[in-house]
Amino acid sequence: MIANLLNTLLGLWLVYVAVLDPAWASANAWKLPLAGVIVLLLALWARASDFRKWQSSANFVLGVLLVVLAALHWLDAAPRLVMFWGVFWPGILVAVLALWAALYRPADGARQTEGGSAAPH
Repeated sequence: MIANLLNTLLGLWLVYVAVLDPAWASANAWKLPLAGVIVLLLALWARASDFRKWQSSANFVLGVLLVVLAALHWLDAAPRLVMFWGVFWPGILVAVLALWAALYRPADGARQTEGGSAAPH
C-alpha cells in the first residue's frame, strides 16, 4: 500500500511538471529516467501486496515507457510535444492505477475466484 501511495504522488508530480513546467524534461535529462526507474521499483514493491496484480504490471510498463522516452530525448529523437504527452499520460495513468490498487481491498465475502466468477456461498 505504501508503494502505491508513493507511486500516486510520483504520478501526480509528473503531471504537475508536464503541465506547469513543460521545459522540465528538456532541462533535466537525468530526472525523467530516474522517475521512470522509481516507478518501476515501486511497481515491483507494490506487486507483493496488491489484490489484483495488473495495476502494478501496468505501472511497470509505464515506468519502462518513461525510461525509453528519456533515452529518446537524450538522443534528440523526441520533439517537445512528444515529451509533453510522454510525461503527462504516464503520470496520470501511474497515479490513477496506483491509487486504485491502494484503495481496492474487497471484503472477504466479495472476493472472487481466480477464474473471475464469484465464489459460491
